[in-house]
Amino acid sequence: MDNIKPQANVWFVAAWFGTATTALIFSLIFSFYLSSVRIIKPTVQNFNLYAALPKTEVSVSDDVNYVDARAKIVEDFFSGYNSPLSAYGNTFIQVADKYQLDWRLLPSIAMQESNGGKRVIKQSYNPFGYGIYGSLVVRFQSWDEAIERVGKALREDYLNQGLKTPYQIMAKYTPPSLAKDGAWAKGVSSFIGELQ
Repeated sequence: MDNIKPQANVWFVAAWFGTATTALIFSLIFSFYLSSVRIIKPTVQNFNLYAALPKTEVSVSDDVNYVDARAKIVEDFFSGYNSPLSAYGNTFIQVADKYQLDWRLLPSIAMQESNGGKRVIKQSYNPFGYGIYGSLVVRFQSWDEAIERVGKALREDYLNQGLKTPYQIMAKYTPPSLAKDGAWAKGVSSFIGELQ
């Protein structure tokens, strides 16, 4: 039995050294494999990494488009009353600026006189009640012409004469309203307030 025991130890030691040596050799080869430089040829791809960028240069402009909100306010004001004048916001503002009028004055007079052009004498295009005295009727060819001519008349015949407020304008524009406790001026002033 003593003979078998040393021989088993020799085989055990030999197996251990053989396994350790083999493991060491594989470890060295694997280490060299991992640390070696490999050249990888890229495959051809049909996209660019920067393709999301625009193909032309982007420029930033410092131009500011000015849109006058007053025209939109006038349009919305008339639209709220289902007025045929709702498409003429720009015309009201252009005429007001041209004759240096309060931009709310003409729309307010139109609302007071004709409910925004809904109650006018047939084919008169006169929403302002301008120049209407009994059977005498001032007629215009269009809403644009009416806004222009009445705007000019307000500047020349009223504001240039010192009549600036609805109460002052009323005395000349519609004198009968004086006897009615200033109803016309109150109505115009109320509409001006709506357009604030």
